[in-house]
Amino acid sequence: MSKVTGPLEVIDYCANPKCQAEIMFGQRVLKHGKDLYCGNNCLCEGIGAVVIKAEDSPKHENDPTD
Repeated sequence: MSKVTGPLEVIDYCANPKCQAEIMFGQRVLKHGKDLYCGNNCLCEGIGAVVIKAEDSPKHENDPTD
C-alpha cells in the first residue's frame, strides 16, 4: 500500500477534447499512441469507436459461414 505524503500531481489531461480531465500521477489510464485517456468511454469517443451488438454487425463479403 502506497502512502501519499504530498498533494497529488497533475501530469497530463485526458486526450478526449470533450473531457480534458486532469490525469494525476499514479492514476490508471488508457494509452493510445501518445495520448492518455481517463477511461474507456473517453478512449472510445476519442478514437471514434462505436458500441454495437455483435448480431448487428454487417456480414463480411468473404464470410465462410454464409
